[in-house]
Amino acid sequence: MGFVGRFLFLLLLVAAPALGQLPSQDILALLAFKKGITHDPTGFVTDSWNDESIDFNGCPASWNGVVCNGASVAGVVLDGHRISGVADLSVFANLTMLVKLSMANNNLSGSLPSNVASLKSLKFLDISNNRFSGPIPDDIGSLRSLQNMSLAGNNFSGPLPDSIDGLASLQSLDVSGNALSGPLPAALKGLRSMVALNLSYNAFTKGIPAGLGLLVNLQSVDLSWNQLDGGVDWKFLIESTVTHVDFSGNLLTSTTPKELKFLADISETVVYLNLSNNKLTGSLIDGVELSTFGRLKVLDLSSNELSGDLPGFNYVYDLEVLRLANNGFTGFVPSGLLKGDSLVLNQLDLSANNLTGHINMITSTTLQILNLSSNALFGDLPLLAGSCTVLDLSNNQFRGNLSVFTKWSNDLEYVDLSQNNLTGSMPDVSSQFLRLNYLNLSHNSLADTIPEAVVLYPKLTVLDLSSNQFSGPIPANLLSSSMLHELYIQDNMLTGGVSFPGSLSKNLSLEVLDISGNHFSGSLPDDVVSLSGLRVLDISSNNFSGALPATVTKLVALTALDISTNQFTGPLPDALPDTLQSLNASYNDLSGVVPVNLRKFPESSFHPGNSRLEYPASSSGSGNSHSGSAGGKSLSTGAKIGLVAASIVLLVILILIAIVCHYKRISRQFPSSEKVSDKNLHRATKDIESMKRKDNKGSSEVSADDLGAPRKGSTSEAPSQEEKLSGVGAFSPSKGSRFSWSPDSGEAYGQEGLAWLDVRSPDRLAGELHFLDETITLTPEELSRAPAEVLGRSSHGTSYRATLENGVFLTVKWLREGVARPKKEFTKEAKKFANIRHPNVVGLRGYYWGPTPHEKLILSDYVSPGSLASFLYGTAGEERPSTDLGAAAQDRS
Repeated sequence: MGFVGRFLFLLLLVAAPALGQLPSQDILALLAFKKGITHDPTGFVTDSWNDESIDFNGCPASWNGVVCNGASVAGVVLDGHRISGVADLSVFANLTMLVKLSMANNNLSGSLPSNVASLKSLKFLDISNNRFSGPIPDDIGSLRSLQNMSLAGNNFSGPLPDSIDGLASLQSLDVSGNALSGPLPAALKGLRSMVALNLSYNAFTKGIPAGLGLLVNLQSVDLSWNQLDGGVDWKFLIESTVTHVDFSGNLLTSTTPKELKFLADISETVVYLNLSNNKLTGSLIDGVELSTFGRLKVLDLSSNELSGDLPGFNYVYDLEVLRLANNGFTGFVPSGLLKGDSLVLNQLDLSANNLTGHINMITSTTLQILNLSSNALFGDLPLLAGSCTVLDLSNNQFRGNLSVFTKWSNDLEYVDLSQNNLTGSMPDVSSQFLRLNYLNLSHNSLADTIPEAVVLYPKLTVLDLSSNQFSGPIPANLLSSSMLHELYIQDNMLTGGVSFPGSLSKNLSLEVLDISGNHFSGSLPDDVVSLSGLRVLDISSNNFSGALPATVTKLVALTALDISTNQFTGPLPDALPDTLQSLNASYNDLSGVVPVNLRKFPESSFHPGNSRLEYPASSSGSGNSHSGSAGGKSLSTGAKIGLVAASIVLLVILILIAIVCHYKRISRQFPSSEKVSDKNLHRATKDIESMKRKDNKGSSEVSADDLGAPRKGSTSEAPSQEEKLSGVGAFSPSKGSRFSWSPDSGEAYGQEGLAWLDVRSPDRLAGELHFLDETITLTPEELSRAPAEVLGRSSHGTSYRATLENGVFLTVKWLREGVARPKKEFTKEAKKFANIRHPNVVGLRGYYWGPTPHEKLILSDYVSPGSLASFLYGTAGEERPSTDLGAAAQDRS
């Protein structure tokens, strides 16, 4: 070997180690991914993935989350490290030996790249619970080795690609919780290795694709909470070997009234079946067919439109959970479900139906959760409660007293007997309630004093005794309980003063205290500061007097304060916490100036009442008071003359405007013979249909009488139609706040005079507009544009006469914020009143449910002003103006 040859050989020997440490293609890919990370709170990647720790063999086995197979990267696992940034997944296409890619539960964004098909060896892909978006690429179907894929909890959109049937080895697919849409591809039936399929919480449409029964390995399928319509694929449920089926939260319907008879033939492999929150109709199968009910353990048919009597369930030995709530079932509660040891039933929910009859006793040793609320059950309370831990009998017609408490099980943790007809006193016993953490006896007729025993319930966190007839003082030490979080004793006849724990023994647990609507008197003690965890304090409608203690400013967690309708005097504390979001101090005798930090609330939070309390017109505090300051300088003579002259001019202008409006009203009441287009009056758009489908069902139901429950101090007259739809107080505050005054709410009334219907400043009505018959259809946008004239006001809101584009008049009642009932009860009562047909009852046409608390409207026929006699009996020779919109359309067509 010559000199040159020997030199080259030595050069190679020296350079070889350095060449071996050059970054490999895999390392470069990982470093490229690292560049997109903007926040790594634990330093899991940023502190570990660096050039200094590169292994000699080319695979950085010492890097966190990196798994090596020889010199190649075989796995990247970054789950749950709260990493933020833009994840460029395209760089992983260079990792030709990558088997597992998992970075779930982070805060990464980005998309699935089209070159994902390059990952030929990939078997496990999990990027769930991040912020990835964009479509799922068609090339995903090229990953023939992929066995598990989870894209759940992201923002992926678009359809599920047809190429998905190329994933021949896929066993688990989870794309739940995204924004995917379109019909489910028929290609799903090509996933022959599929074991678990989860497509829930997306916007998939059309029907359930046929052929799922061909997936012989399928054990779990979840298509819940999409927009799937059509019928249930009973053939799939009968012939497949699936164990877990969830089709809830869709638009599935029954093709025949007896379709549910297929439940008798359901595959014996099915142990969980959830068809709740659909539009299924018909009745359940009878008891004879139930004997062949398979091995079903969980059956949920709640929130459908099922009816008829309930079967006996006498031979269903494996059923553990039965939920049939929010349907139209009638008849009695099957006694076999509540007693004996023949069943293993653990949970039973029959709430919000039309069931009647007595519940004598509950003797089941397995039943733990029982919900029979919102039915028409009557008689005394059950003598025994079995082994129940949760017992909800609220909103029924139970009567009698609470003496059965002494015989109920010590297992009870949750008891709700509210909205019944219970009387008598509350037993002074505590041994039965050692585990009780929730007790609701509100809206009954219980009397006498609140027993001291409630203080001894060691785990009680929520106590609601509101809207009864309790008298006497608050039990000593009740407000000192270290476990109590919420206490509602409003609307009773409690008396005396209120004492709080001493300032040295702070109670951090109590968060909500409502003692309003009683007869408490005296001053509010300084020791209120001991309730330092309070978020809501309502002491309104009592007889408290004196000055508000300065210590109330130290309630740093307070968000809602109502001291209205008392006899408080002196100034408002000027350092109430900035956390305060709701305030009502009206109807007192406060004085001074409203503190600067409280001027974010409307004047209605302080007046009426408080005639000596000044609410400055500007933040500078130099404005006029509500009723004028006694110490202010009197106006000059010239100023007075100017004010009088301006008032006269303004009065003349208002009279002229009133005359013009009067003639316009007359012209609208007697329109010309111009035809009203039947097309305009009866058009039914796809938007209206889609909005109807959004009318989700709730979990409870109340009667019209409950909706119209009179408020304290009201007369015993029957509530009006509007009052029933917008009644206040049918639910206890433990289930919803009763505060309505806030800086965001503004005044409770709509605009004056001629106004657009989008008062209170939404750009347009963007909620759900529902019509209760076929006489009229229009969109929220059209209703927003309709000019409206104020007809009058009541405690429930403001009424307008709205003029539609086709000349038809409607009366629109804009309900005050906090007046409308919860959506489920509001909807049901609206439908009830829509069915009332009487010549002297104004027809209810529809309602609007908006996205904010103050956007609740009731639409009814407009009846022009006139005497009562003219409307009841008419006038000879004079024809009463038609208020029937359907008739109007026919007359003008």
